[in-house]
Amino acid sequence: MTPRIGEYFVEWKPPTGGDSTLGIVDFSIFPHLDHELLPQNTMADAERWAAEIPGPAYAIDDETAITVTDGIVDVVSEGHWKLFSS
Repeated sequence: MTPRIGEYFVEWKPPTGGDSTLGIVDFSIFPHLDHELLPQNTMADAERWAAEIPGPAYAIDDETAITVTDGIVDVVSEGHWKLFSS
């Protein structure tokens, strides 16, 4: 759904290369922030990832969701998250 996922999350590259995705929304997402089974998904890792992503990017844990209605972005959370703006 996002315009880019960043090299951090690329597991397969199309023949043209890159990390571009569908681009339905205008922000990127770093999912599973601080998940106990994903020790590489810390806030520090999210900050490094976001530094390479153009445009807004969210780091969100599994208690967080993002809704977009008529172009308005809302974060719904009982956990923790962070918006990185470039």
